[in-house]
Amino acid sequence: MTSCLTEGPGSAIASLIHEGFDRFYSEFHRITREARWWFDAREWTLVHDLHHQRIDLYQPYVTQTLGKLRHLTREHPEDVEVWRAAHRAYATLIHDRIDFEVAETFFNAITRKIFRTVGVNREIEFLGREFDTVDGATGPGQIRRIGAGALQDMFSELLRQPRPAIRWANSGRDAGWLAEQFESHCKTHGLAPILDAIDVLTPLFFRAGEGYIVARASALGVQCPMVIPIQPTTDGMVVDGALFDVESTLQVFSSTRSYFFVDVLRPADTVEFLGSLMPRLTESELYIAIAHHRHGKTLLHRELINHLHESSDQFIMAPGIAGLVMTVFTLPSYRNVFKVIRDRFEKPSATREGILRSYREVFRGRRVGRLADTQEFEHLAFARARFSEECLRELTAKAGGSIRVEGDSVVVSHLYIEEKMVPLNLYLNQADGEAAARAIIEYGDAIAELAANNIFAGDLLWKNFGVTRHGRLVLYDYDEICPLLDCKFRRIPPALSYEDELSDQPYYAVADSDVFPQEWAPFIVPREPALRAAFLEHHGDLLTPEFWQRKQRQVIAGELTIGLPYSPRFPQLQSPSAAV
Repeated sequence: MTSCLTEGPGSAIASLIHEGFDRFYSEFHRITREARWWFDAREWTLVHDLHHQRIDLYQPYVTQTLGKLRHLTREHPEDVEVWRAAHRAYATLIHDRIDFEVAETFFNAITRKIFRTVGVNREIEFLGREFDTVDGATGPGQIRRIGAGALQDMFSELLRQPRPAIRWANSGRDAGWLAEQFESHCKTHGLAPILDAIDVLTPLFFRAGEGYIVARASALGVQCPMVIPIQPTTDGMVVDGALFDVESTLQVFSSTRSYFFVDVLRPADTVEFLGSLMPRLTESELYIAIAHHRHGKTLLHRELINHLHESSDQFIMAPGIAGLVMTVFTLPSYRNVFKVIRDRFEKPSATREGILRSYREVFRGRRVGRLADTQEFEHLAFARARFSEECLRELTAKAGGSIRVEGDSVVVSHLYIEEKMVPLNLYLNQADGEAAARAIIEYGDAIAELAANNIFAGDLLWKNFGVTRHGRLVLYDYDEICPLLDCKFRRIPPALSYEDELSDQPYYAVADSDVFPQEWAPFIVPREPALRAAFLEHHGDLLTPEFWQRKQRQVIAGELTIGLPYSPRFPQLQSPSAAV
């Protein structure tokens, strides 16, 4: 009897949520297709504006859907039987969708808001692949196979695959160059330059200033990535590079870069294909890379739960110098760390609202290969027994407003999950001389590349930078990050008296926006002679206001420099007005 009574409102709830998802996903695809038009036109600012729109798209559609559900939820407030029926009805509605897993996550987002879920509500949430995928190996036309043949012919066919079709400046020239590059790669690695087949994803992968054809080459039963960077010019598209190894491909798909625009119909196929190229990346990382970050977050949580079930080590405080506004904990066996905002800050200028804003802006902005991606979570629950006493004591002491113990559980109301890195200060102590020199030079590169994209890291201490598991040096602390143009870089004026020189307070007026690079040397320049020499040789100008003023003029002129994750064939294309 109860089932009959509840089937009506359950079906109505399912239909409204499904309509809300359809509206969201239709707009998601529209933005992606519009961005492709602006990419071809080299309008990077407009591509980036659309990236912002797409990042901000999800929550408004969740809110709209919650509004449409209000009359039903008022009649059945937190009625689990009604929502069980809604879950069954929604499963039926999405069963034949080729994007069903993304639709499941949208349903979960609605239930979590209504029930204010802590952890997972197994009664009414989708917990994984509730049913098999629909028949058919791939989405329509999403993967094409190119059979064996002469190398140049195979590359010519490869360049014809992307949809919508690419207007090439000279595809024959580019195919010949790719064949030469592949032969050179094979010679370097002692391989025969013979291919059995190339499988290519037809959607183009792109973001502001970067475009890629993503394929997989097969030879003698062995598969390898084949990622072809491309750049638009006034005469048409050109091939700008050739990547045939996993390490290079990982740099292209790094979480330190903005999410891709890629017009996929069946995201699971794209993720499976990418996973075959980069098995070191998790399913969640791959969904996030193609801008399905909401579903990626769902998978990240599932991967965490699975890891907890398969491991027994305890949460500990993360190694390194403790943060002034964040407290950070981790599992030694886990690939990520957990960052929680402290209750009280040791930086007088810091506010909780400001920290939330900074992390949000990094998440939705241009990370340019030098900013760590973070995924924001609310209301996670962990077993109390998994925390060491020292860890739990420090967490509740420093972040008790966000972390509470409830019986056998530890509930965290708000946290960020971020890739685990080796803090630069620890890395320099552990690395040999050559590796340490590379790291300190790359540290300066990171600061300069961020500046070239209107980003001032703010707190430049080594402890705020880290080396990722893929060897990339990035900034991961955003307490003081701000637009470069908000700063006024000044030279310290000469002292007017002996008393001025001895004063422990500035003898000159200082505004909130003033920055004095000359003051940084004791904090960012290594003392060890070889490292000091390497840093000053490559980045001594970071200590001068003239460097920063020049970067500001370039930003104002629209000369944002994109640090590409490959060696470009046509480096002049990085100029905003470039053409071939």
